[in-house]
Amino acid sequence: MSIGIHVPAAAVTPLGSGESYVEFFRQVEALGLDALWTEDRIFHEANLLDPLMLLMSAASCTRRVQLGSAVLVLTLRNVAIVARQVSTLHHLSGGRLALGISLGGRPEEYRAVGVPMSRRVTVFRESVAVLRRLLAGEPVHHDGEFFHLEGATVRPAAPVPLYLGGQAEGALRRAGELADGWIMSPFGTLADFPRAWSIVRERARAAGRDTEGLVAGRLVYVAVDEQRDRARETLRAFLHGYYGARFDVDRHAIFGPPSEVAARLREHVEAGISRLMLGVPTLDLAHLRRVAEEIAPVVRGAAAR
Repeated sequence: MSIGIHVPAAAVTPLGSGESYVEFFRQVEALGLDALWTEDRIFHEANLLDPLMLLMSAASCTRRVQLGSAVLVLTLRNVAIVARQVSTLHHLSGGRLALGISLGGRPEEYRAVGVPMSRRVTVFRESVAVLRRLLAGEPVHHDGEFFHLEGATVRPAAPVPLYLGGQAEGALRRAGELADGWIMSPFGTLADFPRAWSIVRERARAAGRDTEGLVAGRLVYVAVDEQRDRARETLRAFLHGYYGARFDVDRHAIFGPPSEVAARLREHVEAGISRLMLGVPTLDLAHLRRVAEEIAPVVRGAAAR
């Protein structure tokens, strides 16, 4: 069971300073939480920090917590450069990196990087195949539709786990076929999990893969406060700033007193989710402490049963 924090790397207001992020990362580790996760976009109206650079900052000031992306939009990035960045992060962090990936993004982002959005599934599949081979550290010869490599080598090798994000049925099938796990998006409710997870596992079995090692994760936004309205408003300001007003805070997020938040997260563990990525709306260290001290023990207790 891993209880991690999804870093609030986007804001319509000014972002925290570099030192405030460093202190946040240090406190996540000091409070006994398990991981730091980041998000990804190329263009956005809000202030937004690059996920891999943010993880490098976290790697430099922590020693134990896992580091990961939830998720990196792989189709918007040159996979050879991603391989070099991942190799570097894996090495400098002491092997603490996991890579969550997806094929999301908006039309203007695809146009800007010269990738045909109409072919994004094909680009994604080839990107995953090339990335895995490059991260193995051996020379890669590949003559594909979008990537051409002749003896390309990226070292040191970085055997990082790949988790695929997405809710569409095609994304679920790809997670089972191609990845080491699946990350459920913050949209929807826990009631959506059993059917989606069964699709992931069925596709893995059909591809001849061992389903026992597959990881189920979820990004879910939380706010802990005895005053539910205050907790909701804090989340609403953050989530509408990033996702827009389409994000239904009441349906998709978890907020309120610690006992309520913990109970709903305990249900995630009981359903079979083993990687919780708790999205917090700010760098508030007092709120982070509440998550670590009042929520995490209850969730871990459910996992231990």
